[in-house]
Amino acid sequence: MTDFASRLKALTSEPSRDTATDPNRLARVERTGTEMTGQGTAIRATLAAASGAIQEIAERANRCHVDRIVIAGCGDSWFAGAAVRHALETMTGLPVEAAQALDFAAYGSSAANARTLAIGISSGGNTPAVMRALQAAAARGAFAVGISNTPDSPILNQFDGGLIVHATRKGWPTQSTSATMALLVALGAELRTDAGDATARATIKSELARLPGMMDQLCADLDGQMKAVAERFAAANLMLFAGLGPNLAAAAIGAAKVRELSPIHAYAIPLEEYHHYRSQKAGDPLFLIATDAASAERALDTALVGEAVGGRIVAVLSHAAPDIEARVEEVVRVPATPPALAALLSVVPLHLFAYHFAKARAALQLGAPQSSPSA
Repeated sequence: MTDFASRLKALTSEPSRDTATDPNRLARVERTGTEMTGQGTAIRATLAAASGAIQEIAERANRCHVDRIVIAGCGDSWFAGAAVRHALETMTGLPVEAAQALDFAAYGSSAANARTLAIGISSGGNTPAVMRALQAAAARGAFAVGISNTPDSPILNQFDGGLIVHATRKGWPTQSTSATMALLVALGAELRTDAGDATARATIKSELARLPGMMDQLCADLDGQMKAVAERFAAANLMLFAGLGPNLAAAAIGAAKVRELSPIHAYAIPLEEYHHYRSQKAGDPLFLIATDAASAERALDTALVGEAVGGRIVAVLSHAAPDIEARVEEVVRVPATPPALAALLSVVPLHLFAYHFAKARAALQLGAPQSSPSA
């Protein structure tokens, strides 16, 4: 006879609670704030330490004549795969799928074969759905690689290869996600295929080397602005995020951080899908992430509709967009980078916002001052 009480207890074992002032959750919020300011350091350490393993795995994958890449994960690990899909496809010319791990294990793995590179991401190193996804792919002959920031974990030792992320995750994931994205891009840059674009590969590799410093500087530059935005929105019980391509992945990460840290309802909407429903109501806050040319026109449409319905919009932009800027409540600037790497920069203000938003919501109840993670 099934013990449903024990099963439910295991499913809800997270010690923190939804109340804005829960001490367990606020302690983890603070740990998240500390970790998110160390993203550049984590990326540098990860890429330096993994260089040899990346080369070995890439050489083995090249010998398999890989013609498809699947990146399986749950939560931020899934979003990390989506964030770098465009980068990997640009560099290799291969189709890349960012798969929800349980979905892939149950269904998508049926198409895996000996020319599939299956990558599973699990911070803890033993996430059941991710392990099942890699096991299912490996059973069909796929070249299976695990990624984790937990050394000597099962996902690193039970498959064809393993890559370690040198990042901490004592709070909710920030640097562990960003370092994983960078690691995936670095691996993709070493894969050699007939369809690969050598020029794009060189550009992306060069820009990837610059990103850790850019992210650290951006975190410092935007901290005060995102704190002010969070305090204005602190009473909101819903947050919306919208983006296209890599920036949809950043939007998904931003929504996840708000759900985890605050926690309230927060959702990521594909930029096009915003316009197929009444997505935004009067007063609803929306982060509109549009850092590349492909996003520009639909982002303007979103700003027009959002303004018309009385929504509150924060636009995350890398280039001047006067028609969008005139219709939003706040503009957040991030440096321009190739669209393939956009998520690594556009996620920084969203991490900062989620941290300060959780602090601001608690302060509404406590009447306490909020501190900055960089203070």
